[in-house]
Amino acid sequence: MIHVIWNEKRANKVWEQGRDVYESYWPEMLRQAGLAYETWTPESWLGKQPDGVTIVTGLDDSADWPAVFQAYCARGSSLLAVGGTHGLDDVLGVKNVRDIHEGWIDWNGAALADGMHSSFHFFGSALVRPNDETEAHGTITLRNGTDTAHPAITLKPASSGTAALFAVDLARTFRLIQQGDTVMKDGVPADDGSGAIDDDILKADDSIVLDWKRDRDSVEDGVPFFLHPIVDEFRLVLLRLVHRLHEKTSRTFAQVWFWPEGVEAVGHISHDTDGNLVEAANMMMDRLNEADVKTSWCVIMPGYPEDVYERVLADGHEMAFHYNAVPQEGCYWDEGLFNEQLSQLQSQMAGMENGAERIWTNKNHYLRWEGDVQFYKWCEKAGIVVEQSKGGTKQGNKGFLAGTCHPYLPASDAAEHNRIMNVYSNPTLAWDPPVPLRCTYPEAKALVDRSKDVYGVAHFLYHPATFKMYPDVGPTFVELIRYGKEAGLPWWTALDLYNWLELRRTVDARVEAGTLRIVAGKACKGLTVLLSEGSLSTDTAASPGVRSVKPVERFGIRLQELVLDVEQGETLIALQGAVGATG
Repeated sequence: MIHVIWNEKRANKVWEQGRDVYESYWPEMLRQAGLAYETWTPESWLGKQPDGVTIVTGLDDSADWPAVFQAYCARGSSLLAVGGTHGLDDVLGVKNVRDIHEGWIDWNGAALADGMHSSFHFFGSALVRPNDETEAHGTITLRNGTDTAHPAITLKPASSGTAALFAVDLARTFRLIQQGDTVMKDGVPADDGSGAIDDDILKADDSIVLDWKRDRDSVEDGVPFFLHPIVDEFRLVLLRLVHRLHEKTSRTFAQVWFWPEGVEAVGHISHDTDGNLVEAANMMMDRLNEADVKTSWCVIMPGYPEDVYERVLADGHEMAFHYNAVPQEGCYWDEGLFNEQLSQLQSQMAGMENGAERIWTNKNHYLRWEGDVQFYKWCEKAGIVVEQSKGGTKQGNKGFLAGTCHPYLPASDAAEHNRIMNVYSNPTLAWDPPVPLRCTYPEAKALVDRSKDVYGVAHFLYHPATFKMYPDVGPTFVELIRYGKEAGLPWWTALDLYNWLELRRTVDARVEAGTLRIVAGKACKGLTVLLSEGSLSTDTAASPGVRSVKPVERFGIRLQELVLDVEQGETLIALQGAVGATG
């Protein structure tokens, strides 16, 4: 079991000042990773001192915390301090030097980051000096490019437990890279001309906080772009570290896997119907049938003739919305206009035989964006649950400029105490391969590969108009779908993604007294749970609802994969006695 200590009293004082509290995002980070957890105030944790792995994001002065955690680790539990030492230097076996606001990690071949490719750009970290008995992983590079000897992760054995430090402020890093800066003006373009985002149109890519030089890479000596998902690779390193801490304390690691049926990653295609050309729409649908794939159609107003809608819906595709706020087209950024256009599309659907009762998904025309989280609030009020406007509009800023290919729930502003919002942001990775100046086919394949590497969603946008304008788009589209399928990716609509993600969030899996305890808010078919290697007994496959048990490798660790169908409520599965401690 994972326990998270955070200082709620301090958080309330910070919110009263109108400032963000990034550590409040930790529960969401763990939930997205499929890990069971409990949150604690310092006072409540001190009274219980629960066994397992305790993540410390903030303490108070209510106790002699170094002595408390020294004894805690000696009893066989583990400590993970994140973003700073929180006064636990002696327990962690380090000396806190100072804090920094931004930097990068060079892992220098460290096993915890084996196979990772990103720059590990972060926002907020402690610089520490480890003691001789403390194991150190990675080194931190400062914003000015200065390399340091300060480690990113340290581990110090403490009897049968471990005291670990992840020096980087992961919650702040996740939020800043995923959500970006507030968009109030054009962003700063790339020096090489490949990311000319200063085009006098305010967009999602004007908000990016990544670095044009240090955070991009290229395919086949092409134009550099954001090829590697920094947030997702940070998550994988965190999972490896959490698994190691569980292993050190002889506790079983349990994780609700990202996808059902043991699937490693998912593909998704959306369309922006700019121009609403009927011939192009029919060409697009012919290719969708050829590729045998269902997609999400983001329709811009005034929309299509009814017969186009009928074919799209009859073929099983999702009807979605494409909000137009581009000034050059006579539109503007305004909640009233957003609702007006959305209502127009909903009215068009209302009379259709297969028409959707509700529109679930949106992507803004030209990925328009202004402000911070205000647009997410518009979506919440309008019933939009998947938003796809976080992406790049230029050749050099496609890819993982939001740091992730996992749909995530953003955090609201300080005025709302940084609550978790009720709309998924599903980043758009690239447009219309292989259209020149957008995305080459080798780049598209690389994005599929990298999405699979981090178990996320390979999301490509295809405009139907390009199927009419560029003869090679149609065949390349079919080939890309085939490439993804051969890599094991099913292709889902945005609504499919939402339905699964919401179902998965109702499931909690943890190990208690030698038993895997799964609690599901709803019946869930194909639920996949990962456990430490050797956890499952030989007769597990005979347990009710269990469909398969097999060894797998996930995020670089050998694990056992359990696929099962669970009913609403509690499911109990016996584990091997040797790993039956609570975890």
